[in-house]
Amino acid sequence: MMFKKLFFPIGGGDELKERIRGALLVNKWFGTHMSIMAFQLDPSTVYNVRMTLRGGVMMDEFLKTAKEELEAEQEENIRIFKEECDKLGIKVSEDQHQPNSAFLRNVIGTRSELVEKHSKYCDLVVVAVPPTGTITGTFEAGVVKSGKPAIVIPRELKEFKIERVLVSLTGSTTNSRALTNAIPILKEAKEVHCITAQHYLQDSMEETQGRIRNYLSMHGINPTFEIVKTEGKIPGQVLTDAAKNGKFDLIVTGINEDSGFREIFLGGASRYFLKNTTVPVFM
Repeated sequence: MMFKKLFFPIGGGDELKERIRGALLVNKWFGTHMSIMAFQLDPSTVYNVRMTLRGGVMMDEFLKTAKEELEAEQEENIRIFKEECDKLGIKVSEDQHQPNSAFLRNVIGTRSELVEKHSKYCDLVVVAVPPTGTITGTFEAGVVKSGKPAIVIPRELKEFKIERVLVSLTGSTTNSRALTNAIPILKEAKEVHCITAQHYLQDSMEETQGRIRNYLSMHGINPTFEIVKTEGKIPGQVLTDAAKNGKFDLIVTGINEDSGFREIFLGGASRYFLKNTTVPVFM
């Protein structure tokens, strides 16, 4: 495998344990080192004006309480992380050269800015889908602004494997890049199934199918090919249905950096897909 270092940012929200476990499952499959960063804001930078709170509690006392809660949250992050590493047989280590290892750091600062900065120094970014499917600044920083390929995982992932892979073909530049970046993964899969929609075909189905098969066969990959119907479907539904009905382990697709994820999947917008997918996505 070409990947040596994975990066996983943790923001706020629920399913913390599940998200950490899901990311570690990805790391375990690749046998890589994973750098996990949990981001929090410093209360003193958020509440930087001295004021008296309701009930006569002074700002200093409020900040003291807030910092104690922040420290408790940081300790909980580390506790969960170490517990999940132990369950999965992953070594806790700062040594990035150590295979099948991971390390968690608690970092103070603006989340989206820090994610964009730190995600540039890895081979692959792992991010959890936003809780409502709506793209957040943190999600976009990790998946688009990092400049790296990414695997987007459901907020609860019980197993990660790459035996059956679904490839979404749209003909875009970013889709083409995702396909090439995914070659090492596709070579590990037992089955690769490519789908596209009629309006993405630049030539006849036979010619398009021939090109994709010829290209992938050079890497020892023998895909199957299918044209799916998008009419009457909610944007993003085509891909979720295809992944679910085909019982695929992973989806490969591109991202549209200009539109900010609005049209990255077969059928259009991404919100429905991100909210409903139970299958990890390689972008």
